[in-house]
Amino acid sequence: MRAVGIVSPPAIAARSEADQARLRSAYRQNYAGVCRFLRRMRVTADRTDDAAQQVFLIAVEALPRIAAGSERAFLYETAFRLAHGMRRRGEREIPSLGLEFDPSPVPSPDQLTDQKRAREVLDTFVVELDADTRNVFVLTEFDGFTMPEIADLLDVPLGTATSRLRRAREKIHSMVSKIYGDKP
Repeated sequence: MRAVGIVSPPAIAARSEADQARLRSAYRQNYAGVCRFLRRMRVTADRTDDAAQQVFLIAVEALPRIAAGSERAFLYETAFRLAHGMRRRGEREIPSLGLEFDPSPVPSPDQLTDQKRAREVLDTFVVELDADTRNVFVLTEFDGFTMPEIADLLDVPLGTATSRLRRAREKIHSMVSKIYGDKP
């Protein structure tokens, strides 16, 4: 391959014959290695070739500053820095590819409808409970309070709070059984 294929011809034309020869030689000797190195540095396969070309574009601009015989070291150091920058940018970016293949974190309309129906049925059951058992049931099942906390909050003995929760659960279970049968 010719080095001209990776950089714009005006950039090379402005270089001396010696610089052009150095670049061609560095390209032939190091392009495949730079690509492998970039892959090992976790640059994705679809971006490896572009990243390698970017490394050589940077080398074209810096060629007068690169000491003769140090081209390989410069190319690999540049590849390292470029891969590091691409990973950092990649961590901040939301990948556009694959989003359509990943399941959406948002529930589907069917799931939302099912959840709404389930909430409505549960609300109907809870409303049927008397106030004392409803309070204990809601505090336990929806708000996550412990039985000692509920007893303290409602200013009732712990045994009373526990009994009310048991009655509420039995009532809910019997209402669910009437509608849906004894399915778990």
